[in-house]
Amino acid sequence: MKESEDREKSERSGVLIRNKSLKRVSFEEHPDIIGDKEDIEHVEVPGSIDEEDIPGLEEVGAVLLDRAPTPPGERMAAPAEDIVIPPEVDDNGEPLPPPKPRKPHEKGIVFRDFDHVKDFEELVRSVVSLCSQEEQERLREMEEWIVKKEGTWVLSEGFNTFLGNILHKPNYPSEGRVAMLKLLAYGAEQDDIVLILHMDRKDHLVMNYAQKFDRLPIAEQEALARLFCNLFETGSASEWTLYISEWDAPGGGLPLSNIRVTTKVAVNSLLGDTPTLVEYGSALMANLSTKEVFDDVCSELAMAILQFFQGKPPEEQVYRCIKALAKFCSISRETPQLVKMIGPDPSKFSGLSQRIDEQLAPLTAKLSSIPMF
Repeated sequence: MKESEDREKSERSGVLIRNKSLKRVSFEEHPDIIGDKEDIEHVEVPGSIDEEDIPGLEEVGAVLLDRAPTPPGERMAAPAEDIVIPPEVDDNGEPLPPPKPRKPHEKGIVFRDFDHVKDFEELVRSVVSLCSQEEQERLREMEEWIVKKEGTWVLSEGFNTFLGNILHKPNYPSEGRVAMLKLLAYGAEQDDIVLILHMDRKDHLVMNYAQKFDRLPIAEQEALARLFCNLFETGSASEWTLYISEWDAPGGGLPLSNIRVTTKVAVNSLLGDTPTLVEYGSALMANLSTKEVFDDVCSELAMAILQFFQGKPPEEQVYRCIKALAKFCSISRETPQLVKMIGPDPSKFSGLSQRIDEQLAPLTAKLSSIPMF
């Protein structure tokens, strides 16, 4: 009776009460959790295991200790409810005309072939020995988010610092970075992934890391390119990749912006050294073509596509890039001239498939109207 009354009070007050206590495990006291696979103590779990019944991080080869949950005030804020904003007025107090309706989000090409539980285990194994006690709490929160399918609200405000350490500290292993990028790409299907991205709006840790794309190990490049593709799953996350606000680049040089870094990832992926990178790069080109981007971005992406066309790519990748090139030429006045001057002529792919021919028709008409100098 007392329990039901408490629950009723908590519902009226909007306070969330956990009925099941969370547990704590000390990785330092039980280092066998991060040892070689053959040294890890296996936990017997009765019955069949499905995704919802996967044993938590706390149950893997360790003695369980009581742990208090992270205070709600320190959790990541949940998305706010819609707020009605009064219409804007001009200097004379007259209401301004309503803004042009935004184009509905078109879901991009994404890649969902994950073993997210294995990726989480790899993250723990790679970085837990380098984590402070507080950072180990971030791992537990990630388990709730990724493995137990809670929302990003379970991540505390300190998650951004933890993410930055994994991406930027040289003593953290590359395997940990790859695992973290895979988990972010897996979570990108959730609308609230943008809350993680917005936590980074001050330090730009993700974008500063992505700016080093061409200097990263191949495995990190592939994981990062897939993350950028999967950010086009939702409208809010895809818009984040296009932000034009600038900040000072670490170490100097031209200022950076989200769209500038996204463009670099797309170009270097399409012209990358592995088939996987090229696959992600062609998808990212197609995803970007569903958005409205500036002329200089269109030209840079188009130049990468033309270089890509000098080879003999497969039909799927040709289709994605022909469709993207046609869109970029329709947005920018300069891009068709560059395509005409630099080549190769996209019509070289005529007859490869019916859908490619359909995309080539308006592009060829556009290019034929460009005078040669």
